[in-house]
Formats: sequence, C-alpha cells, structure tokens
Amino acid sequence: MAQHHSDQQRNQPGPEAEKPLRMVPGVGEHTDAEGVLRKYVDPGATLTRAPTARKAIEQFIAARQGDLKSGGIDLREVDESEGAATLRVRFQQFHNDVPVAGATLQAVADVKQAGVIQVDHGGELDMTGAPDPGAARTLDALEEVALAPFERDFEAAEVVKDDLVYLRDASRPALPATDYPSASTELLAQGSPPDGALHLVRDLLVETTGPFEHFRVVVDAVSGELLWIALVGKYVAADLKVFSPDPVTESDSDALHGGSSAATLDAFRHDVQAEIAPATGGKFLLDGDWFRCKDWDTPTFAQPQETSPAFQYHTFPSNRAFLSANAYYWLDSAARYLRGLGNTTLNANMAKVDVDAQAFDGSDNSQWFGSTDPPRIRFGEGGTPDAADFGVIVHEYTHGVCQWLGADHGGSLSYEHSICDALPAIYRDRFNATGKRRTETFPFDNNATDRWSTERRLDRTERFDDAEFGTYGHDLRASMLGTALWRCYLGMGGDSADPAERVAAADSMIKTIMEMLLVVPDDDSTEAAHAISLAQGCIAADTALTGGLFSKVMDEAFTGQGLWARRKVDVYVADSPADTGALPSERPHMTSPDIWVRNNAISAGDDPELGHQTPVSGQPNQVYVRVHNRGVQTASAGTFQLEVFGCDRNSGMVWPTHFQSIGTLLIDQQIPAGGALRVGPLAWTPGADDAFLAAVVHGAPDPAVTATLNGAVPAEKIVRFDNNVGLRDVAA
Repeated sequence: MAQHHSDQQRNQPGPEAEKPLRMVPGVGEHTDAEGVLRKYVDPGATLTRAPTARKAIEQFIAARQGDLKSGGIDLREVDESEGAATLRVRFQQFHNDVPVAGATLQAVADVKQAGVIQVDHGGELDMTGAPDPGAARTLDALEEVALAPFERDFEAAEVVKDDLVYLRDASRPALPATDYPSASTELLAQGSPPDGALHLVRDLLVETTGPFEHFRVVVDAVSGELLWIALVGKYVAADLKVFSPDPVTESDSDALHGGSSAATLDAFRHDVQAEIAPATGGKFLLDGDWFRCKDWDTPTFAQPQETSPAFQYHTFPSNRAFLSANAYYWLDSAARYLRGLGNTTLNANMAKVDVDAQAFDGSDNSQWFGSTDPPRIRFGEGGTPDAADFGVIVHEYTHGVCQWLGADHGGSLSYEHSICDALPAIYRDRFNATGKRRTETFPFDNNATDRWSTERRLDRTERFDDAEFGTYGHDLRASMLGTALWRCYLGMGGDSADPAERVAAADSMIKTIMEMLLVVPDDDSTEAAHAISLAQGCIAADTALTGGLFSKVMDEAFTGQGLWARRKVDVYVADSPADTGALPSERPHMTSPDIWVRNNAISAGDDPELGHQTPVSGQPNQVYVRVHNRGVQTASAGTFQLEVFGCDRNSGMVWPTHFQSIGTLLIDQQIPAGGALRVGPLAWTPGADDAFLAAVVHGAPDPAVTATLNGAVPAEKIVRFDNNVGLRDVAA
C-alpha cells in the first residue's frame, strides 16, 4: 500500500470562509432529523487537510465524532483502497460482534491534496430490539427454507456462503420488468414485505446448476422466514453450454471417451452463464475479467465470435468451439471462486490469462505458461480433448495459482502436481451431484478407452514410509500426497452427505492449501522430506487461519499416508459408545459414554462405576470422565489436565460462547498406552436447563484445539475434529 503522501496542491477557497466549492450539487454537510451528520461533500478538498490523505480521514473522524454520533457504536475499519487519485477507508458497524448490513461509514480523501472530499455515514445508531445472536438458528435448520424456491426451475441448488448479520428490513431489491434467462420475476418476488424492524438474518449466497446462477437469499435467522431473493449482478451475462463437471462423472459410465459421437456427448451439456466483456464491433467474444480465448498456438482455429452473448455449441467433434466455451466457463468459475477466499497475495498478483482450447498441435497434452505476458494456457486435443475435462482445465490454472503465490514446488515433476490435482478435485466435488468418480482426477480425459495413467488418482494406498518408496516414480509420489490432501478434505467435512458441509470443508481446505504455499520454502525434490514439509505447512496454515480447528484431522490423514508416525501419547474422550479415538469421529457423536454423573459422593458410599444418573438440579452432583490413551507411550502423571464445561440446553452450543467451566483437575496419575483412567469427581450443581457436559483433556504432548482456536466454533465441530473433547447430553 502506498504511503498516501505527495506534494500538496492548495486549492483556493471561495470568498465565503469555511464554505466548500460547489463543484457538484449538494456540497456541504447533511444531517438527518436527529442532527446526525450523515453526509459531507467537499470535492475541492478545501476544508479538511492534513499531512497525508490517511491523516486527513483519521482527523476528520476524530474531530467530528460528536456530529457523527459514532462514539456509541462499534465501528471497525474493514477496507482501505487507493485509486489513481483517491484513498478510501471503510468502516463496518458491528453489534454483539455481528456485522450490521449496510451500516458503514466511508471516508474518501484526495491523495494529492491530502484532504477529505466525501464522508457517507450509514451507521445504525439505534439498535434497540436487536435479537441476541444466541437466538439464531443454524444454517442446517434454515437450509430447506433457503433452497425451496429453486426446486422447480433448477437442477440443483446449494448454499456456498453464509453470513450472520443484522439487517434493517426497510426495502426490497427492484424486480426486473421481464424474466431474466436464469431467474423469473416470480422467483425474485418471493419473500415477505419489509417491516422496518431490525432482524438477525442469514445472508446467503445460493449457487444453482441447470442453469448456473448466483442468488442472494436473506432468511430471518430467528423466525426462519424467507425475507427476499435477489439475483447477484453480472457484468455481461453470456449463455453457454458446458459439461458439468464431465460426461464420465455425470454418467458413471466407462463407455464414454474421446471418440464418442457428438450426438452421445451432447446429452451431457448444461446451460450456464458466465461473465464476458461487452461486444466490440457488434461481436461478443469469450473475453472477460480474467480470461480471453485466443488462438495463439497451432493448429489454427478461429475463436468463437457471436452477435449475441450466446456460446451454445454441439460438442466436439461436431463443433470444436465447444471446447473454448467449456474451458472459459470452468476457468472463470475457478478464478472467481479462488478470489473469494480472501488470499491477499493471490488476489493482488492474479493476472488475466490467454487460453487456447484447440492447441498443442493436436497432441494429448496441456500446459501453463507463466513466463509470458499475459500468461497463457494451451489445451491439446489428442485422445479426449483436455479442454473437455474439468480436472485438466483447473489443474493447469492451479500452476498459475502457485506462481502468483510465489511458490515453486517442482512443477510437473514434483509435489506441485499434488496440489494441482487435489485442489481442482476438491473444488470439483461441489459440482458432482452423483458422488461418483470423486477420487479420479481426470475422469473424462483419462477414461477407460483413452487411459494414459493408472497412478493419477486420489485414493492411493501407498505410504511414504513404505520400504519400496525409493522405487516410486514422481507421478505416484505426487498422487500419494494428493491423496493425503484429499483425505484432509474428507475429514474436515467432505465426507458429509450434506452438500453445504462439503462446500464449507472444500473452502477451508483450499484456503489452507493456498496459505500453506506462503509458508513452505520452495523445493523441487521428490523425496519424502519435501512432502512432509508441505504437510506440516498445511497444519501451520490451519493454525494461522482457524487456530488449529482442523489440525488433528490433518494429522490423522498425514499419519495415515505414512508421512510421520502417530503421536506417542494420544489421549481421548470417546464421543460415542463406538468411538475408538479415530479422527474425525464417526456420526452420530456427542453421546459420550466417558462422561457421566452420579447424584451422590463417594464419601456417602456411592460407587462411580455403577453408571450414569440423571443429574438433580439445584443440588451438588458428581461428574466423572474416563480418559483413554491410544498412543504407544504412557501419559505421565501431571502432564495433562481435565476441564469440564456445562452448557444450557436452549443455547446455540457454540464454543466457547455457550460453555461455562465447572472445574479443572490435574490428572495426577499416569495413563498407560492402550489404557484408560477414571478422573474425578468434580462437584457440579446444575440449573434447571443445564443439560450438556463437555470434557476437555489438554497437555503439551497432545494439546486440545480449544487452547488455540481463533473465535467461536459450533461445539459439534470441535468434538468431531478433536478426540481430546467429548460431549454428552447428561439430562437425556
């Protein structure tokens, strides 16, 4: 970011002192009926000056706090952006640590003059009646309401983003005069009339397929009522036909291949929309913010040009232009998705790419060129054309992602291929409605007829500690690490039957991979040590991103692939009667048999081993926890502590928000390898609504993730992702 200083230009003020120059209508200060300064306009920057643009904004906000009445609300800076001549600083209002939608204060300064030119204050000064965040229903509880409007007109719909926010329900998005190609006015009119009240809402981004579209869906998080639906804006909407994700995955058939007829493959085309630039000279091209289809490599093939933004072709071999549409759509989809994950370095360095979907002189190969300006991708047409396979398309782009993140891990001949295979497969999984061929990196391109590799898969059983590791080639080694990354994704929620949970797991894993690429030093080796450093980097990245929420799931995946040995001491509290300490816990969980309550103390003659009793509210009860050690080494006395927490049955069960400690005990006895130890009692006097008890075992040899977490997390995630934590409804 620039320093926001330069030689200042002094504008001459008008004859009236302290009056802004009327360079636009409405200059000056504008207050509301309550006397709150809501808008300040001084395009000439004649009134508020400072040594730098940043200082000018800071001084204005401080000096005018009384007029803005901003001292009583929680405003947090969320964005600083510099244009060619202006600096913008944006503040977001929060209440109860939840953002208030639309409630921002934005200040803009002229960089050269270092003076404030405009301030817009949209803060909510009266938050009376704002619901408590603990009253919000979960996304799972509201998903049916959010997705029901799309059941009739779309093949599938899923929530891809979920924000809990406060919203002043004062207006509705304008409806179009006629139906959009992908959204009817009937759909967009659904919801309820605005009531002017403050609502706690889930502001959702819903992605549909058949046709593809993004919608903003706002649901009252307390009542569960649908408030409104809006189409997310497009630059120019182009209609395309593409595979989704590819014919082999969709059909789960080994009969389809590169030589299949267009008549056969046409059945697997889907209607989608993508953003492209406006027409030039009356012609629309596959040219947008991040990609341009261009014939830059042999053989010569003129790229599609249409008089309307429609690129709907029969498949190859009938029409090779289909390959351009398919490549453009999936590249653009992947790029926009990755930009939405908030990696500053990637977003700052990402460049527009020229794409030739009929290239490489027809051979069966594809390539990323990061040394050209602009960067280039070429897709070959041998066998099954590479631009027909989602995996190949996004694989090549992922090489560019590595480059933009300043990471070099051996390109095609080392573990960069692990990332370029695994990341697209994880992203692709959200488009795989049938759940077939999930671990095949290139299901269509590497089909049963055109098979070119039996190693490029994400379900390899080979391990990095195999005696035969020295004989494994680079493709197999890369697939082994790719398999471990895929298993991390599965453990983080990619194994769920719930599409929204799989999407959330994919987002988390892909963010982790990209963050990891900033952590791990460059290396082009194919030795196990390089793979180990990348795996360790994933855990380090997760720790930075989440405080280690997924660290133990990752550790389980990496140990399972033989990257390192299991920890010698591995304590756990079972989540269910069938739990053996494996991660993640199998569903159902949160029914720990290792947490139990007795109504009377041992000193009164009670035997703790007689099992659980329903707690009696208002009087002391005794809590016991059984701690296991599935490691190979004894857990020494004094190296672990047990802390037990209570949770109200009516709470949202968010950790640590809704959990209160009832006591901590030092575990002063050893726990042998493969053994267990009863710890307790802890005295507990429950209230009428107390129902859940959580037990957390923590120590340096095997720390609990609760010790490092960044922020609040649903308790069921912690229980599932960390075997040091158990949870039980003791009132059931």
